[in-house]
Amino acid sequence: MSQEELINMISERAGISKQTVRDIIGTFAEVWSEEILLQGELDLDTIGEFLIEHRPGRKAMNTETKEVFLIPPKDYLSFTPSRELIEWSNKPA
Repeated sequence: MSQEELINMISERAGISKQTVRDIIGTFAEVWSEEILLQGELDLDTIGEFLIEHRPGRKAMNTETKEVFLIPPKDYLSFTPSRELIEWSNKPA
């Protein structure tokens, strides 16, 4: 589903203008991003938990040339779905 399809669906179901939905989604995305960057996590009870996790640097080897090189450390975003979302996704159609 594209963002525009989501906007159309929410607009129809909630009975509000598409522009209002766009504004709400934009604001949600800003707040969501800020919260994750500041706190390192965001827990949405019915959806799941988003966490910024750290992956330390490590050594690796090119198997063809046997050259050893360093993979730099980095942070990445992980998602753990809520129990409710898992149960909903496993319901038979």
